[in-house]
Amino acid sequence: MLLPTLLASVIVAQASTSPASHAAETLGLGPVLDAVVHQGVTYAALGRGGIAVLKLDGAAPQLVRRIEEGRRFVRLVIVNQSLLAIEQREEAHAFSLATPEQPQPDSLASALGSARDLTVVTEAPPTQAPPMTPTTTARRLTITAVKDGDVTLSGGDTAGVREGSRVRVRTQDAREVVLEVVESREDSARARLGRGESVRVGDTAVVTDAPATARLFFPEPGVPHLRYGFHARPFLALDATTRLGRSARAGGLLLDAFVAWRPGESPVVLSAQLEPVGFGLGTGLRHTPGAAYAAVAYSTDFLEVGIGAGVLFGQKSCYPELEPDTYKEIPGKNVCESNAGPSIQQVLRLGALDGFHLAWSSSILSRDNKFRFGSGRGELQVPLTPSLSLFGAGGGAASGWNFGEVGVRSFLKGTGGTGTTVLSASLGIVSLSDGTGNALTGPSVAIGIERRP
Repeated sequence: MLLPTLLASVIVAQASTSPASHAAETLGLGPVLDAVVHQGVTYAALGRGGIAVLKLDGAAPQLVRRIEEGRRFVRLVIVNQSLLAIEQREEAHAFSLATPEQPQPDSLASALGSARDLTVVTEAPPTQAPPMTPTTTARRLTITAVKDGDVTLSGGDTAGVREGSRVRVRTQDAREVVLEVVESREDSARARLGRGESVRVGDTAVVTDAPATARLFFPEPGVPHLRYGFHARPFLALDATTRLGRSARAGGLLLDAFVAWRPGESPVVLSAQLEPVGFGLGTGLRHTPGAAYAAVAYSTDFLEVGIGAGVLFGQKSCYPELEPDTYKEIPGKNVCESNAGPSIQQVLRLGALDGFHLAWSSSILSRDNKFRFGSGRGELQVPLTPSLSLFGAGGGAASGWNFGEVGVRSFLKGTGGTGTTVLSASLGIVSLSDGTGNALTGPSVAIGIERRP
């Protein structure tokens, strides 16, 4: 025990003025026993245990992550593309005293197994043993329950976990998240997941000094394996008229519906959407414009880009035929053209699905031996709190639907991973056209639900 202690003291003395030591002091990581640099990344062996991965090339040092917390390393060496870490260990060895003058190596299990009580004999035994204090070093915790964003840990006050402490969780899908403890009891503690974070029962955790990984604008939850939902926009049409020009009480509905599936752990997402379909009622005219498509996209935490095929549908757009010389309307003669047909779809998302993002989808309509613009819609989402976001969306199509809206989006259940339910509510305006009469236009109060089973 004396030699490792002296070795650690010498290393601390040598490294006290190193950039890694200054960075560790700034970040509150405690003393550094040794440090090495590889390709611009600094690895520091911490006196409190574990190895800190640091970036020191900016104005302020940055802690990237901590590994192997609870283990004490006293020397780091870079060999080719490997980091070799020499660990300081305390081990017990047994020697047989059957012949007191000639101690012989013995089995530790044999030495301890033959006695009910372990008696330690020293040169000057204390008159009273010091009270036992719980140790928190290297104590590994287990997640015992996960419900609605609350995480229950297997250790509490007795394991050194206090309110405000942070724990590093290594998930079963090889991700690491650092959670802040919001409540601690004697034998259990409760931490709260951040936006987009997910853990499972059985994941292991250790107490850490690293900052919490929860991010509001750019969470890293991974792409959900399955999402489906709808967004319905009912509305009452203002100043609606029939084909003959008579007033009518009319209204309608503009509906989105979608399903998106990511097979396995691939970065590919397959989706099918009604985006959207409209229904108008009350004027005696048909108002059923819409768009539908299926697409395949490359999708990551902060980017999704894809292409697909779809169709635009709705009524023909008709207008009076004009005299070629006088440009006057010819009574009883109309020229009609269709804004429906097959389309090519493009989809794009910049930013996190559950954080700040800009999303866009558009279609190119194939008609009359030419391509023309078919539809386009966009959305901007801005997170406000860990469970609430503000969004604005709008779009239109040649087939006759248009809308614009502003609303909020909230997690009813979960934080973005499996088992999440998202509620959307918005106010806006919707317009549906049948191509022959006046469009149905009016304010809408919308609601949507998204599930991630």
